[in-house]
Amino acid sequence: MNAHPSPIQPIELKGRMILVSILRLHDADTHRLNEALNARMREAPELMRDMPLLVDLEHLADTSVETLTQVIETVRGRGFKLIGLQQGTAAQSVASRVGLPLIVLGGKGGEIPLRVAPSPQAEPANEPAPAAHQESTPVQALHTASLVVNQPVRSGQQVYARGGDLIVLGTVSAGAELLADGHIHVYGTLRGKALAGVRGMTGARIFCRRLDAELVSIAGHYRIAEDILDAERGDHRLVTLAGETINISEI
Repeated sequence: MNAHPSPIQPIELKGRMILVSILRLHDADTHRLNEALNARMREAPELMRDMPLLVDLEHLADTSVETLTQVIETVRGRGFKLIGLQQGTAAQSVASRVGLPLIVLGGKGGEIPLRVAPSPQAEPANEPAPAAHQESTPVQALHTASLVVNQPVRSGQQVYARGGDLIVLGTVSAGAELLADGHIHVYGTLRGKALAGVRGMTGARIFCRRLDAELVSIAGHYRIAEDILDAERGDHRLVTLAGETINISEI
């Protein structure tokens, strides 16, 4: 008698992440909001451009629906990609009017806070920057100039190499975040988070002199510290993506 084949599972849960920043609003005055957004965009225009945002309105819970609508449209008008509103009382009152879903981010790894720390002595390499019209081309076409960081990246700092590789000549502390459209090279110990190929480049790699990371990710696929084996940690490590699996090997 033939055994019945195992039934196909109705769902699969994959280890995939989306980089989302939370924009927490404290003021409903659209003039002051515009000034604040301008200041942030001047500090890090490459990081802020096309940034997916989840808007947190809880500090504006006593604000009228009409004013909240104006606030959301002000943010939306700056070119940010609004993916939703952080679940809460204020958000529930305005979500349907502005056409955005209510979203709850779970777990410590579920968000990247909106903080723009200046890159420590970050210098672009001598290669020419990509032309403006290349923004809509595939990520491989954007893979051009590298961003070189000459000193350690400390906890709370976030460095993003848009359109190319990120090269860090020092240590990356726990609580620091490295992001690159291309490869990431760390010539010290990597203790923080490293996210390569953040715009979909599946061939991106992470190289480090010593791996002790909180999280490594390539093209949205990731492994957190608890999933990295002791045998995979150590000196001269290479992180690659094969299909949907993050592999860590010795160089």
